[in-house]
Amino acid sequence: MSESDPDSLHDEVDLLRRELAAARADQERAGEREARLRKSRDRAVKAADVLSALLAERLRGETAVAGAAERSWWRRGAATVTPEEAGQLELIRQSPLFDAAYYLRSHLDVARRGEDPGVHFLRHWDHPFRRPSEAFDIAQYVLDHPEVLVERVNPLVHFLASAESEGADAYPPARR
Repeated sequence: MSESDPDSLHDEVDLLRRELAAARADQERAGEREARLRKSRDRAVKAADVLSALLAERLRGETAVAGAAERSWWRRGAATVTPEEAGQLELIRQSPLFDAAYYLRSHLDVARRGEDPGVHFLRHWDHPFRRPSEAFDIAQYVLDHPEVLVERVNPLVHFLASAESEGADAYPPARR
């Protein structure tokens, strides 16, 4: 070993320290940017939640029972429901397993057309299977209860009308 070896090693260690400090500074800047992006995303999600909830409530108010003369603020005419559908619609809307805001966020075509999410789900749950909330797995329900396809019954209505729904806050129920 020559006398310059310790000096070159010292220089190399200094270089590595500077590179490490630069890498740490880059990592800190990336972390700050990630935090700003997360905050921005969280604000956007909150805004989407509020807007979809407001839209769902507005659309719900625009749904008329068959024969009513209300006009829709968005579409040419308000959605009309039969008395039988009105009962099923009320059952769906009162259930925590139907989340109108979630439905509109998940199915933008419904929101774009200005359709009442409850009425749409009641009538069009099967093209394709459309989840009424994160808590109700409609595909699993149809697998477990294929008679809903044969009888052309809305799976959530079928579930809510059954004893199986007593105390349930999700389908399939969480394992205990």
